[in-house]
Amino acid sequence: MNFFTIQSQGIGRCQGLPLLNHKVLPASRNGLLKKIIMRIQLCTLIIIVTCMQVSASAYSQSVTLNEKNAPLQTLLEKIKEQSGYKFWYNIDLLKNTKPVSVNLNQVPLNEALKYILLNQQLSYKIVDKTIVINPVSKNTVTILLSVPVDIAGKVTDTDGTPLQGATIRQKGTTRSVLTDKNGEFKMQQVSTDATLTISYLGYITREIRVSQGVKNIVLKADEKALNEVTVTNGYQELDPRTLTSAITTVKAKDILVPGIFSIDQALEGRVAGLFVMNNSGEIGAAPKIRIRGTSTVLGNHEPLWVVDGVVVNDPVNIDPATINDLDFVNRLGNSISGLKPFDIESIDVLKDASATALYGVRAANGVIVITTKKGHVGAPIINFSSASTYTARPRYTDHNINVMDSRQRVDYSRDLINNNMSYPANINYVGYEGALHDLYTNAISYEQFQARVSQMETMNTDWFSLINQDAFSTQNDISISGGTPKMRYFASLGAANQNGTIKGDKVNQYTAFLKLNANLTERLTWDMNFRSNVSKKNYVANSVNALDYAYNTSRAVPAYTNDGSYSYYNRYDINGYYNFNILNEINNSRDITNLSGINLTNSLGFRFSPALRGTLLFSYSLNNTSQESNYGENTYYSAVLRRSNYKVVPNASQTLMPFGGELQSNTTRNYSYLLRPQFDYKKNLGGSNDHLLTAAIGGELSSTKYDGTETVDRGFLPDRGSVFAAVDPITYPQYAVWALNNPVKKTDQLTNLISAYFTTSYTYKNRYTINFNTRTDYSNKFGASSNEKFLPSYSFSGRWDVAQDFFKNSKNVNMLAFRGSYGYQGNMLANQTPEVIMKTGGLDPVTGEYSSTIAYYPNPNLKWEKTGQVNAALDFSLFGSKLNGSFTYYHKKTVNAFVNAEVSDINGRTAYVVNSGTISNQGIEVALSFTPIDNALKGGKGFTWRVDPEIGQAINSLIGSKSVNVATFNSNTYLTYLNGSMVLDGKSINSFYSYKYAGLSPVNGKPLFYNDETTNGPKLKAMTSDQVFQYVMIPSGNRVPTLQGGLSNSLSYNGFSLSFNLSYSFGSTIRLMKLYESRYGGSSSISTAAPMPENNVSTELLNRWQKPGDEAFTNIPGLLNSLDYNVSRTHWSTGQPYVYATNMWQMYDSSDLRTASGNFVKIKTWSLRYALPTEQSKKLGLRMASISLAGTNLYTFASKKLNGQDPEQAGFSSSIQLSQRPSFSLGIDISL
Repeated sequence: MNFFTIQSQGIGRCQGLPLLNHKVLPASRNGLLKKIIMRIQLCTLIIIVTCMQVSASAYSQSVTLNEKNAPLQTLLEKIKEQSGYKFWYNIDLLKNTKPVSVNLNQVPLNEALKYILLNQQLSYKIVDKTIVINPVSKNTVTILLSVPVDIAGKVTDTDGTPLQGATIRQKGTTRSVLTDKNGEFKMQQVSTDATLTISYLGYITREIRVSQGVKNIVLKADEKALNEVTVTNGYQELDPRTLTSAITTVKAKDILVPGIFSIDQALEGRVAGLFVMNNSGEIGAAPKIRIRGTSTVLGNHEPLWVVDGVVVNDPVNIDPATINDLDFVNRLGNSISGLKPFDIESIDVLKDASATALYGVRAANGVIVITTKKGHVGAPIINFSSASTYTARPRYTDHNINVMDSRQRVDYSRDLINNNMSYPANINYVGYEGALHDLYTNAISYEQFQARVSQMETMNTDWFSLINQDAFSTQNDISISGGTPKMRYFASLGAANQNGTIKGDKVNQYTAFLKLNANLTERLTWDMNFRSNVSKKNYVANSVNALDYAYNTSRAVPAYTNDGSYSYYNRYDINGYYNFNILNEINNSRDITNLSGINLTNSLGFRFSPALRGTLLFSYSLNNTSQESNYGENTYYSAVLRRSNYKVVPNASQTLMPFGGELQSNTTRNYSYLLRPQFDYKKNLGGSNDHLLTAAIGGELSSTKYDGTETVDRGFLPDRGSVFAAVDPITYPQYAVWALNNPVKKTDQLTNLISAYFTTSYTYKNRYTINFNTRTDYSNKFGASSNEKFLPSYSFSGRWDVAQDFFKNSKNVNMLAFRGSYGYQGNMLANQTPEVIMKTGGLDPVTGEYSSTIAYYPNPNLKWEKTGQVNAALDFSLFGSKLNGSFTYYHKKTVNAFVNAEVSDINGRTAYVVNSGTISNQGIEVALSFTPIDNALKGGKGFTWRVDPEIGQAINSLIGSKSVNVATFNSNTYLTYLNGSMVLDGKSINSFYSYKYAGLSPVNGKPLFYNDETTNGPKLKAMTSDQVFQYVMIPSGNRVPTLQGGLSNSLSYNGFSLSFNLSYSFGSTIRLMKLYESRYGGSSSISTAAPMPENNVSTELLNRWQKPGDEAFTNIPGLLNSLDYNVSRTHWSTGQPYVYATNMWQMYDSSDLRTASGNFVKIKTWSLRYALPTEQSKKLGLRMASISLAGTNLYTFASKKLNGQDPEQAGFSSSIQLSQRPSFSLGIDISL
């Protein structure tokens, strides 16, 4: 039975009466109050009498109604048909009624009437077989009848997208349901006066009374929750409001544009204190990254990469000396090369000791933590992203390519010959010199000579067109995400196909990614992360130096003959002349690398209490890398080994490869595992929750192993089924000797770590926070001294939110906080062990015994390299959070730095690693985010402008120990001084020296230099090598910038968004490109005054010194004869003074005159994006659709002295590398 309840102001609730919600009438006097009470009592009496008139048949009469948005009159007609009752009402009463959705099955007549008249401002009464409909009197209260009914509805967001997994809970009860994939739900027997609570992750929770209607429920996104930056250090998620560490967080979507194939490419200019150096524009090449300078001399300078809390390793264990070489081009990629940017949610850069202490010995150079995307609760969302990229090849018209055309080069050769310039005895007879040689040897007539020279002058071979190409690349990614509160998922597939601007260069990569987050019970969770990638990299063999050839080869040298076949010229090798054509080498000399990797991470979490949670993480990864360098039998490379041209039978007693070509293979297998138990505690203490205590304690057991094989096989026949020719060792003795001394090489390196860590922090009233972190590591690399086996890393840090104390009610100061930290951590070298490491060799043909060499000395007394760091920062948010940023100062100091000590070669090695010296790094960082205009309205309309400047500085220096000068440990040579790899007290790491230019000789145009042997021979003979180098040369600067940052701008209006990022770099010095390659074949042992006939030269030589007096107008030397070309007159047998140069051209190219500022400002990225309005997307059956046009590396502003040379091409490398090429991309993003 249904009951009535009357409720009014001043009157209690009467039991046994139906629910009555009323309009409260003011009662300011007692008389008026009495009248109200009397009227309410009268209304109550009328209602009771009316109800008593309802006949018993009205209760027993049942009706069924199932309609959606039906007019009230339609429902009344259906009731009339089913019940036989007539209705009596004024037709005008139905004009303002609402449509009704109803689902009633065999309910009593009176309950059906109550439901359909709910909130219609109408009442009814039953008289005999007639139902009278009347308006609710204005003087009475509105009646809500408590009726249990079945309800159904749909939950969507503001765009109309169904929200799967939204929770519908009946308030005050435990009853709840979840929406299905269409966002729909049903609940049975819900009271019409009940209140429903609708909640969904990331949306504002709503409460709705059933009586208000629940058919369409719209939830609004919680902008505050969506925009809140989550900071993670790989072990914990941290609250930015209480953060004490130097951590910079960037969202991937804010820095990625179409055309970016790896996340490290997108970090340039985005994070203060993070330095990115691109020494090559080759596809697949990894940039060099430094965080707050360099903290080690011999150790790896690169930061540690972490993905979803797990440290990831490089696929191949490259020696630190190689990876640190600023001229080394890493085609293999780094540890995150297999991770697609599409799968990345955010990047956290950990910079100070407080942030990195939990990673212990591996984190002295900083940590970059990547968090991948995860699923959401709701209906499946399919995202598809596709981008096509065009990359422009180098051209002779580029402003950074300044070489002679064919006529200029022929004229230059004439001048060389006319001035009796010296050539080596075995030059390559090609070009003008080749034609002249044929004339002098009577191979051609004078007329033929003139004809050939005339043809050369107009030849202008376009080497950049023949060797390079405009490249088109694509990347396609698709993902699906969704789930329920019990299980969320994110899965993606990706394919990227990059074509390089060097013909034949291509990188194909395929990735798969799956992440599951499950709530198995209210306390138990399970997270699973699976990543896999397969890639194939196909390059022109590195030894071919294709781009270097295009830049440095004379345009008077033909590529094809008149009949279209390859034009070969005879190229000299120490054993003779062999046919050479660069296009033949490119097509038949390949470097092919196949990489594959998988990573599986599982984590179980259990909540013991609201404050205590435990997790157990296990991760396993496996990477396989196969590198092959293949030189076909018709290449120049093979001809040199064969000692004969292709198809010419070699001399059996001399050949090193009688058949086929050479295949160099290197396979590496890297596998690692990590086991990490961890307990997290977080609790508010005290009744007012003013005290927040958090703590985490855990341990790690990790192992990383690299094993591989290296082989060199000759006689390879890829066109005959990739077989190897059988070679008779008796018939070919030199080949047999070679094979005997080149056995299969095997490598095996194991690194085990046992670690324990603890972190805790205390926060008072969200104003004051203190933090402590510590970790200790044990490594199998350190084994003899027990006091050196374990090294604790630790940090102390704190934060004071000044705004909470002094600007709490300020509208302009939203946040103002001081941060400070101090920490201490260590570093170790992976190649140092307590035992001697021998490298076994082959059979010595002279002694007839197997030989071995010492790879690494036993180093039991080697101590940890230790780095301490101080960090102080001011964080702020001003003017309604329009201006946000931080100012930071830091100082890092490394003691017991690893350096190489020179030892006698009688020990089998010439260097030994010791602890000595101190490295100091200090700098400032400025990170700002300014939103001058923010008029964004709902739906993305309105104009918004945001500017994000980033500045990072790092200045380092190396200081010797108190007792020993660091330089005395190292065998510095003049080349290490010139290329910046020397180790010297008081100088920054990567500092370099140059010869001090003194002008040109007025007699012959020869370059002159201060303090060289010409004027200081006797003085130099009395000096040590380092004294000689420092006397002859002067410091020129540093190859690594001291200040780097960026300036990003974002503008958006009504679906259009325009963004561009300027990156800048200051403080570095670079060398200008050489005027010409003055050393034959790259060997310093054979030097020539004249460039080789096949080489091109710089157009700067057009302005060279040619007669006395020209030295007043030019600094380009004249043509030098062999006497002027040499540096020293001292015979090699005296050994004094120490050699400080090879020849005058080397001194000139390496002089201070030929250095320039490496400062630059680059338009790194530019992007224009248009997002289709939501309404139009829906019409197409899409959630979202957008199209983007983007450009990268568009233009660089640099010193005029560079004359167009890319400032990231430092001019130190022995060969020219491809610069960062401008590219343009068209991208499409679609969500279903």
